[in-house]
Amino acid sequence: MSSVPPACPRCRTGEVLAVLRLPSTWTNASGRPVRGHGEVLLCARCDAGDPLVTYFAVHGTARTEHAELLARLLHQWLGRARPQTPDDDALRAETEAWHRGEL
Repeated sequence: MSSVPPACPRCRTGEVLAVLRLPSTWTNASGRPVRGHGEVLLCARCDAGDPLVTYFAVHGTARTEHAELLARLLHQWLGRARPQTPDDDALRAETEAWHRGEL
């Protein structure tokens, strides 16, 4: 098992500090519900202005003596965390490119 944090899929360079997996459901073309999950990442680079990222930049790791502060910062981040939604325009453009044989 590697101790190197994974690269962020958004910026491809930053460290992923936390991952939140949220359940989601959508309706497919046949009208049936499809259950899945969405992930929200906390990236040291993309989310550099987030107080939780600042905590880890200063302290490097969670510390027992900061449990109340860290709990508050995590709770605040969880309140803001939302999974990305698909970009319908990008999906449509990719589908059209596939139909034209460009992919």
